[in-house]
Amino acid sequence: MSQVITFKPKANLEAEEQVNHYVAFAKRLNGFDKPGMPLDWTQVNWSPWLKSLAFSKLGANVRSKTFGLKEFLDPGLIDFAKAYCLHQQTLNRTSEVVQIVALRLVEKALLDLGYPSNISLVNAGVMDRAAEICDDREVHKSTARAYRMGQQLQLLADFLTNNKLVVKPLHWKNPIPRPKDALGHNKREEDRKKKMPDDAVLNALAEIWVSEPTEHRDIFTTSNAVILLSAPGRVGELDTLAKDCVIWKENTQGEQELFLNWYGQKGFGFSDKPVPKTFQPFCLEAIARIKAITEGPRKLAKALEESPNEFPIHEKCPRVDQDKILTYEQVLDAMCLEVNNKSARGAVKGWLKATLTILHKRTGFEASKTVLEEALDGMFEGKRASGKSDVLTLTLRKLNIFVREYWLPPTFPFTNESKKLRFQHALNCYYSYQFEKKLQPKLFSIETPDNNRLNASLTPAKGAREKGLNIFSRWGYGENFGLTTHQFRHYLNTIAAKGNVGEVERARWSSRLDLSQNAVYNHQTAEDFEEKSRALGLGSTNTSLAELSVKNEPITLRDLDLDDDRIAHKTLYGLCVHDFAVEPCSKFRGCLSCEKHKCIKGDDEKLRRIRLERDALQDKLETVQKGADAGYYGADKWLRDTVRDYERACELVKILENPEVPDGSVVTCRDDGFTSITKALAARGRLEDPDIPKLEVSASPQPGFDEDLLRRIMGR
Repeated sequence: MSQVITFKPKANLEAEEQVNHYVAFAKRLNGFDKPGMPLDWTQVNWSPWLKSLAFSKLGANVRSKTFGLKEFLDPGLIDFAKAYCLHQQTLNRTSEVVQIVALRLVEKALLDLGYPSNISLVNAGVMDRAAEICDDREVHKSTARAYRMGQQLQLLADFLTNNKLVVKPLHWKNPIPRPKDALGHNKREEDRKKKMPDDAVLNALAEIWVSEPTEHRDIFTTSNAVILLSAPGRVGELDTLAKDCVIWKENTQGEQELFLNWYGQKGFGFSDKPVPKTFQPFCLEAIARIKAITEGPRKLAKALEESPNEFPIHEKCPRVDQDKILTYEQVLDAMCLEVNNKSARGAVKGWLKATLTILHKRTGFEASKTVLEEALDGMFEGKRASGKSDVLTLTLRKLNIFVREYWLPPTFPFTNESKKLRFQHALNCYYSYQFEKKLQPKLFSIETPDNNRLNASLTPAKGAREKGLNIFSRWGYGENFGLTTHQFRHYLNTIAAKGNVGEVERARWSSRLDLSQNAVYNHQTAEDFEEKSRALGLGSTNTSLAELSVKNEPITLRDLDLDDDRIAHKTLYGLCVHDFAVEPCSKFRGCLSCEKHKCIKGDDEKLRRIRLERDALQDKLETVQKGADAGYYGADKWLRDTVRDYERACELVKILENPEVPDGSVVTCRDDGFTSITKALAARGRLEDPDIPKLEVSASPQPGFDEDLLRRIMGR
């Protein structure tokens, strides 16, 4: 495995020198080198190593016949562009090299503003111009894509500043707004039908599962579908699921809970995903079924890795010395080939010709071509003549060269480009052709079926080949039955949202870094939202209340369905029904966690303030998380409080943004049950709360004891 080294800026270097230092660092990275074909830094098109990556200008068409030097990125920027893309992809492999788009935008912005194409000269004005170009180009295609490209610009700006690659630090944020998640009712229903699996299809899949299929392709399909229904993963992440992925943990009630150790793509990394209790036995059974049909391939993977210079001996392979010349029959057995009404000699000759035809159409594979051409040259043409005989040349060791170069996946011994898991430890490790009905499995080669294999077996059949692959068609459910693997992810997220799982936990469960993307996977119906809104305290629906709130006019408690004629107290976010004549506020600025606080649907200014509070809490989460990770006193309690406050704010914003909730509706905030008084009592041990640290006051302050710091921490 190539070693990934984190770039460390050198002190006291000018920005331009620092860029040169970074480029030199990136040139040493070899994570995308291929056997016999190391990455060529001088090339402008890196597609042989990184899919669809070309260092061309914004808007240039690489496939155009007129594509030439003038379409390349400027010489002053292209080396940094190569270094940045290679470095970021080495750290986190993605299907699309999105970093190149940000660099194209920056180059265009530099030239538009009259700067040389030098990355060290980038400033906030250049980034603003790049974002402006991005917004103009992308908004007519997709506002969501414009926002994502803006996020890439922000990541680039942060990288340049943190590594001292620019003359002046950039304090720049993405100005392109995130597209509104709220959709019209009809559009939302259309989106729901498109992204959620049909109940009839799920039932059909369950029926096939309980029938205990015996064909390996059906075990592969149904078992992996069950795993994706156990936790919201992406289909590409199944390649990094280990055979020993099951983890048991004890909860606070002393019960054992099931988790899957899962590698989340898109920068999330490894995490333990909980499996709902009702689904645990099915998840364990699915893993057991896959293990039963993949034990042999895993043993093969281990042998291939431990003995790279030897042909792997499988059950059909002749037990002979690796350098002994093989007969035609032995070649057929070693390569798992069929005679097909031919002589053994004819079958081998036909195989050599067909294989060499394929190899000559592709670049590379030079060692394999040499071995097979030598074998074919040793077989004379025409009918066997007197005194003439073939010169046999193939040995197991020579066949091993062909197997290693042609048959094994290019990422071997790892399952994919992320290099997080070896084949010998993978759950989904199969022989090549293991699922084929008409071909023998290649007992000398392994693979992890790509994303298309599982999707093709689940999506509706369109042609003859698809009918043969589609599990529903083969099991008699019809050609129109089907779903996509990503629909499982939407399905689980929606169920979790219905069950009031918090925003932070849903994002973690789904391996999402961006909490705001939760809304894309939430497909609750209008009835679901209405029921939840009522359960959370949705009261009267007097439309005039929204007008009174917007105009800042007095609202009585009776307007809020309370038997009192007092005027409700105005707050930053809505109205407070507390009687201040009896006692002062016991929450002190904790309005959004107090049941005496009411929010009025339809007051856009109040909604704007709640959004600001939500965004501030999201930013605060990052800081508090760092404190908790560092082990600061009281930070773990603060983290729990911040997560709770953030989720409450997100929930409130969703209700107030929901077009199905009528304007003038009164929403009562959920109460966390604590006040400043109860927290102080708990801190002094007079009220039992295991989450609040107890104060231990000594007779005199101890060295290093910061009373002000402790007071601020406990002030929460």
